[in-house]
Amino acid sequence: MREIEVKSALTFSEAKRRYTLSPYVGCTNSCVYCYARDYARRYREMKWESEVVVKKNIAEVLRKDIIRKKPGYVFMSTMCDPYQPIEEKYRLTQKCLEVFLEFPLLEIELMILTKSTLVLRDLDLFKKMKKLTVGLTVTTDDDEIRRIFEPNAASIEERIEVLKTLKENDVRTSVFISPMLPMDPEKLSKMLKPYVDFVFIDDMHYRWRVKEFYERLGLSWALEDEFFEKTRRRLLELFQK
Repeated sequence: MREIEVKSALTFSEAKRRYTLSPYVGCTNSCVYCYARDYARRYREMKWESEVVVKKNIAEVLRKDIIRKKPGYVFMSTMCDPYQPIEEKYRLTQKCLEVFLEFPLLEIELMILTKSTLVLRDLDLFKKMKKLTVGLTVTTDDDEIRRIFEPNAASIEERIEVLKTLKENDVRTSVFISPMLPMDPEKLSKMLKPYVDFVFIDDMHYRWRVKEFYERLGLSWALEDEFFEKTRRRLLELFQK
């Protein structure tokens, strides 16, 4: 863990045409396929699974950035899971949410993406936000596969329960099936469909990073274009029914 002070909180992505906000850099979810380090050039030498950079003044800087940049859309986060375990101590994500609530007239659209049950801690704040979507990444229906690829993240069942609770509290929800891991599309769509408003599907980026890992598990077939195309097509059919 390393604490730093930052001069900027919001980063504009030309490719996505949106601002991103990352209270931390690094993530102890330890997902095998994580490619965030390929974007974080300044932090590429970090041990990404065990080191976390804490932007301790992020909320104060965010307030100034909102006034100056007047963002329309903010995605949280690209360089970390904003609700990874260290958030329980530092509460930087929570402090950032409180800053967004200071600017109701700007009607900033906020998208949060996590794999953590800790996200429910901020349910009361979510209910006060007009343009908010809370997303859960769910990459497979098989929790054995989840343990292999996302060893320190919440179980699939726990993530479904989070989505259910958010939905019951009228919070707009989304699910990111990204990257598509070995799965049963029928089972996954049945688990998710009652609790999500939006679905995002993507295959594995930077496949070279995980190729050897897949080979050791005898899962090379799940890294081929045919698997991703077939699975995507089936998921879209099922969610659109």
